[in-house]
Amino acid sequence: MKAVILALISLALIGGNVSAATAPRNLARIPVAREALLRIVSPKFYRSLLISPVQGWIVVQGDLMSNHLRGTRVIHSELDGRYDALALELANNLQVIDDTYAQTGTRSHAVLVHLLIYQIADGTLAISFAHFDETGGTQLRYSGAAWMAVEKANNKWVTIEPLRLSPHELRGPRTYTIAVETPNSLRSLRGNAAPPIGSSVQVQPNPNLFTHSARDR
Repeated sequence: MKAVILALISLALIGGNVSAATAPRNLARIPVAREALLRIVSPKFYRSLLISPVQGWIVVQGDLMSNHLRGTRVIHSELDGRYDALALELANNLQVIDDTYAQTGTRSHAVLVHLLIYQIADGTLAISFAHFDETGGTQLRYSGAAWMAVEKANNKWVTIEPLRLSPHELRGPRTYTIAVETPNSLRSLRGNAAPPIGSSVQVQPNPNLFTHSARDR
């Protein structure tokens, strides 16, 4: 089954041949995306995302209570709201392991859950990540594996699962886990290991598009 899922990520993100004045939006134009995604996708896939155009961007805000979000709501919507429900479901199912400070019953922290949509040759690619929406939130250390899925025919999503999970990592079709720690922390959800998702994804230049491929692992 994993081999089938990996085969589905042989895809092409549309790009190239666009003048600088009309260049499509990429991660550089999505606030905090570059920093937040740095440790939760593989380095090769991260480099490909830096140059791939983002078709849609949805943001959900919620308050962290214990290790889940409450009071979630869409605060930024694109693509006529087609992916708002998916973004909300991911936010409601998100597990946050907060190691930055002791949790108390009187203090909650705002969290933003982002959903990025890419148009690809095989359908639609969606990537979700989250971060604390507060002063210094973008400088915290985030670990885990980003949620990724490909939308096929009949609006069916095929989730791209990590090769391995940590003992405390909750994962499912609409569920993923992030761990949040201070910037100087030596720990992470997976210690110092490289992110396990998309580790063999490569960008193959083409005059008209960027081609992503994943080998069997």
